Parts: sequence; C-alpha cells; structure tokens
Amino acid sequence: MKIPYFEKLLYLDRDFISSKYEFEKRVSPDTTISKTETIKAAAKAFLFSGGASASESKSYKISTIGMLKKLDKSIKKYSEFDASDFNLGCPSKICWIDGNLTIDHVKRTRETRTITLIGKPQKNSSGNKKEKLGEESYFALYGEKYKFALVPTEEYWVSGVGSFQELIENVIGPINIPIKALLRVYAAHTSFEQWMAVPLIIIEK
Repeated sequence: MKIPYFEKLLYLDRDFISSKYEFEKRVSPDTTISKTETIKAAAKAFLFSGGASASESKSYKISTIGMLKKLDKSIKKYSEFDASDFNLGCPSKICWIDGNLTIDHVKRTRETRTITLIGKPQKNSSGNKKEKLGEESYFALYGEKYKFALVPTEEYWVSGVGSFQELIENVIGPINIPIKALLRVYAAHTSFEQWMAVPLIIIEK
C-alpha cells in the first residue's frame, strides 16, 4: 500500500510553496496589506517611521498541500547539494539532501584556575573550575558527506516534531530520522563546520 504524500511530510515552508506556486502557475491571490502604527503620535518626527509595520496576507483557492502536489515535477528538478561548486562567499543555493534528522546539543563552558603566588594554597581550593556559560539545542541534518545546522520556522513543522527540540536531554534521548530535505543553504559555517541552512521541505524516508 502506497503511503499518502502528506503522511510523510515533516516540514513545509508555506511561504516558499505559495510564492513558487504564484510565480510558476501565474496565479494572483487575494491580497490584503495592513499597516500598524506602534508609536505614539506625540513622539513621531517627520523624518522617522520607526515603530510602523506592515503585514501582508494572501488568500488562495487551493491548500499548500494542493500546491505542493501541482509543483511536484518542478520541485524535483532542484539538484543535489555539491560543495565542490559551493563555497564561502557564494550566493545561497536551493538543493536536495538525503540524510538523517537529529538534534545537536551544545554546552559552552569556561575553565578557570586559581594560582597562589604568595603564601600557601588554601585548603578548600579545588584547582580548576568549570563555569557554564550557556547551552543550546538545534535541529541538524547529517548527510553522507556534509553536515547542516538547520534554522527552521517553528510553525512550519507538522505532527509536533518541532517540540522535540525542547524535550532533548531532559525527556527524550537520541533522535535519528531518515529524511529527504529541500534546503536553502547559505555560505556560512557553524563552529563545528556545519553549513547553515533554512529548510523548505522535509520528507520522512
């Protein structure tokens, strides 16, 4: 029995899909642009517009899953990631990656040491001390040759997968989900030599 496409979907960037659908299918949605003033009138100056923001909402006669289905052939045309033609300083690139979705947990510490220059060392001195500076958990994709640190948008996850990040270390252990992902890879590295990437589509394999 063939598994329905939407049941394998873990992540879908709805803005990317709707914009691609609008451009390729030449569909003009009903659009509403609203502007919100967030600063007091008495404090406004003629040359400044700080505090004012505009938001755009679009209405289509088709769901994002329906758009994804119609864009299937076009989306599959994106190439696989190849670092041989992508380096630091290059523009971002949209590409496919096969690998495993996991969560990396990083702890930053600083080690200090007390040295007695004059007199005898204190009896209660413990020598080197480690001070915790902070810790962070983030989604990562490990491919056969390349590693990616993912920067997802929380509301684009499906089936509660986004909550895994908050539960790692305290509730759940290692995560290793086989996936195929469409990423927008940026010319930036983490401290651990991972490419920085924004996920567009993540499908469970």
